[in-house]
Amino acid sequence: MRSRKRERLIQLSRVPRWLWGTGAVLGLVVAIVCVLLITHNRGGSNPAVVETSEPNAEVSETAPSAEPLVSIETTPEPELPELAFVAGSVEDVCGFNELPTYWIAGEVLKRHYWHHIEVLETNGECRAALDAHMSAYNPLYFLSGAPYRAHLAEFVILDEPFTFERIFADTVGDFVRVQDALSRPECLLTGDETNRQLTEDCHADAFLNYAFVNLFCFSDGIENRVRPVHKVEDSPTLEQDRQLWKQQFEDEWAEQKCEGLDPALELTAEHYPELYTLILSLKESEDSRKEPLELLVELAARLGDDAAGLTQVVYRPEMFPWSFKSEGYRYGRITDLVGISEWTRFAFKEEPKTDRFRETFYMLAKLSARRPNPHDEIEFDWEYVARHLCDPPYFETTWSNGVQPVENADRLSCKEVVHEIRQQDIKFAPLLQMLDKFEQVALELDVYE
Repeated sequence: MRSRKRERLIQLSRVPRWLWGTGAVLGLVVAIVCVLLITHNRGGSNPAVVETSEPNAEVSETAPSAEPLVSIETTPEPELPELAFVAGSVEDVCGFNELPTYWIAGEVLKRHYWHHIEVLETNGECRAALDAHMSAYNPLYFLSGAPYRAHLAEFVILDEPFTFERIFADTVGDFVRVQDALSRPECLLTGDETNRQLTEDCHADAFLNYAFVNLFCFSDGIENRVRPVHKVEDSPTLEQDRQLWKQQFEDEWAEQKCEGLDPALELTAEHYPELYTLILSLKESEDSRKEPLELLVELAARLGDDAAGLTQVVYRPEMFPWSFKSEGYRYGRITDLVGISEWTRFAFKEEPKTDRFRETFYMLAKLSARRPNPHDEIEFDWEYVARHLCDPPYFETTWSNGVQPVENADRLSCKEVVHEIRQQDIKFAPLLQMLDKFEQVALELDVYE
């Protein structure tokens, strides 16, 4: 058997002679050019052979100098235009106009990762502004979910807002009250049971507080502090870029709050086996995927905590299938008044349509009606309603790809839809009042046409 080297020699021997000649000439030319370039470079870098501009100048026979260090040029960050922030706000006091770009080409700039921590440690006014902002912030906003669905926590205005200040005010005391309530059979509601007369006796607020402390501070808590509503694409606007910075500041505040808690507050089967089993016993057969924390939130809603009655399932496809499965809204005041199906239809952010708007204004009229007990009345955010109904993007559900943005530039405006409803000669006064109020707010927000 022939060797590989022998085969190679045989193949080369079959090459035409004229190709050999051409190759030899080309090789000679390349060699001459290389020699000339080397000679030129040596002459240019050696001071001993450089001619001076003066004819009588002496030539110095010094040794060649070392090659200079190559400086690596870094592209300076672009100077960003300034945004007008509210005086005294976190953005204003923490100097958001001086912060570098947060997001470039789809990646967080790693060299800025600790920048917000440095600002908080060195700027006392920034820390105070962030404390005030976060203390009044609603933890449910972190669980607002997908942008194509309205969230009750942003729709309904509570007399006593649910805040981070509330859930961190007395974490140990809340846990003691939860244990006390769970030891009494009258507080263990299941099925469709609700009893708002037990709100105080069964410490409904403590259930919600304790559940959210665990939700944010233990196990996979950091994942619950990532708000998908603030996620942007690879080319964010300057406002979105600043919002990403603000989210970093907010997350750091929550993380520092959590670090100061007693680890024994974490609800696990290892820490509290009997309590854990008792909470799971509140689960209905169709609730097999719900966790103890979600069951505690629902129990708080059954017992009449208004904030717990605004919780709903959160779907986050970009993180994991179901990140929060509590359905406290099923036991809250709003579904007592309008039902689950009406809220669900309103919540999905579809493009303006006459029949949907008419249903929405009937729903709002029912929610706005006076109640015998003023505490049972519902106040909702009209600006949120107007933006939800009139401000793109809109979405649709497809069989093949699920929820997708609607790409229809010829859709009706809110003004056109309201005009069509008025042409129907509706006599129901409360609905007409809702139309008037809606028009006013949508015009003020510049989302009507």
